[in-house]
Amino acid sequence: MLSRVADSIYWMSRYVERAENVARFIQVNLQLMLDAPSGEGQQWEPLVNTTGDHAAFTKRHGAATQQSVIHFLAFEAENPNSIFSCVRAARENARTIREIISSEMWLQLNKFYLMVSAAAENSSAQANPHEFFTDVKNANHLFDGLAAATMTHGEPWHFYHMGRMLERADKTSRIL
Repeated sequence: MLSRVADSIYWMSRYVERAENVARFIQVNLQLMLDAPSGEGQQWEPLVNTTGDHAAFTKRHGAATQQSVIHFLAFEAENPNSIFSCVRAARENARTIREIISSEMWLQLNKFYLMVSAAAENSSAQANPHEFFTDVKNANHLFDGLAAATMTHGEPWHFYHMGRMLERADKTSRIL
């Protein structure tokens, strides 16, 4: 296997996993906010710190509010760790290795990208974030299931799996 192919598979899986992780911890925070008394700003800044993008966020948005954090972490194209940027990067990596991944994986990732792109352009997704983040998680689960079911479990699979697991470990260490 070429190193270019291994690199693309590895990063494709990391980016898809990162998109789901961001969606998951924003959705958890939204659920926690339903029971929280007040101090909304204190609940959103740790999310930006977890991604390691505090300096970039503060430069662009200043104070951490629900709307600014959700926009920054989900839809902002200039943020390399936003859901939109991660899915876009995963799709680009998948495009370069279409002969290695299954056509079902490519189609699902392309649908995932189109769904996130439409949500980024449409303010209704920002008005109903619970549904959007659920859709992101479901798209990721479908992509992962398709990878497990349709990808040969040789070297490409191992790089795919390694990327996902390293992203999970990285995110877990940041949260802790």
